[in-house]
Amino acid sequence: MSKSILGTVIKNESVVRDGATYSYALIMSESNKVASYKIPLYSVSIEMTDEEGKKTNAHSPDLFADVGKALVFFRKLVDNLATPLNLPYILEDEMH
Repeated sequence: MSKSILGTVIKNESVVRDGATYSYALIMSESNKVASYKIPLYSVSIEMTDEEGKKTNAHSPDLFADVGKALVFFRKLVDNLATPLNLPYILEDEMH
């Protein structure tokens, strides 16, 4: 596991397709909020690097408090080759 500014990366994967590299990270951090103090919260981050080296990224913090649900969601992102641009739409569908 690696440490980042956002928390501890507990899982990461990269996929190369059509010249682009998609990098996914599942990040755990402890909540600082009073109602959930010290509860582990799970975030996802996606970075896409195109053939020319241009990077696009998205981060969605504190999506899950359950590691099992976080891992299932992470797997769905990787398996379906989610991009930083479509992450908000995936979250909208997932949370409703």
